[in-house]
Amino acid sequence: MNSKTLVGILALTVCPPSWAAEWTFLYEKAGFRAYELQGHPVAYKAEGVVRLSLAEVAAVLVDTPRQREWVNHLAESRVLSGDPLVRSIIYSRYSLPWPAANRDAVIESVVEEDFTRGEVKVRFWNASSPAAPTGTGCIRVPLSDGTFLLREAGQDLVFVSYTIRLDPGGWLPDWIVRVFVRDAPFSTLRAFQAQVLKTRGQYDGFITAQKVRWDAARKAQGVARIP
Repeated sequence: MNSKTLVGILALTVCPPSWAAEWTFLYEKAGFRAYELQGHPVAYKAEGVVRLSLAEVAAVLVDTPRQREWVNHLAESRVLSGDPLVRSIIYSRYSLPWPAANRDAVIESVVEEDFTRGEVKVRFWNASSPAAPTGTGCIRVPLSDGTFLLREAGQDLVFVSYTIRLDPGGWLPDWIVRVFVRDAPFSTLRAFQAQVLKTRGQYDGFITAQKVRWDAARKAQGVARIP
């Protein structure tokens, strides 16, 4: 199968504004709804509401090295430069099942906060960096872009949305595409939710600092907290 017609399984993304088109509903499982968007490559997304606070969800999302604990087939993730809370360049390496070749990617990630909407958005896209490793034996992912979106939906309720549009490069067998590509957004959000619950108590300092900062920013802008 030609990889340029495929969506890969290798990145965290939600649909950029330029992807204005009709999404086709695929299925609903475990509280998440999955969709498909035809194109080259195809895009997939999943979304739903989780009973968690925005700050604790954000804490897990921006912990780059620990993303391998919940992102499917992610073997390594590290910051090459910048601040993952603002803007950074990230290297990720993925270990795929035989006979598929392993992949890696260099991604620029930008965190955007909208206090009036109670929203955190992480956008990312392909980048380059002199600090990126070479000679890894991996196929470098040629196309990856999107966003991971978090938005307050009530007291300790967060709407989460994850969309992936990615050309993994090279060749992937049909069974890997069938098993992992279409369900990647759903499986990622489910694993993300489980990671937040598993790591409760480990990010208390970050969570407290974020809540204080967000409350101060909202007060300065005259924005009430989400009831």
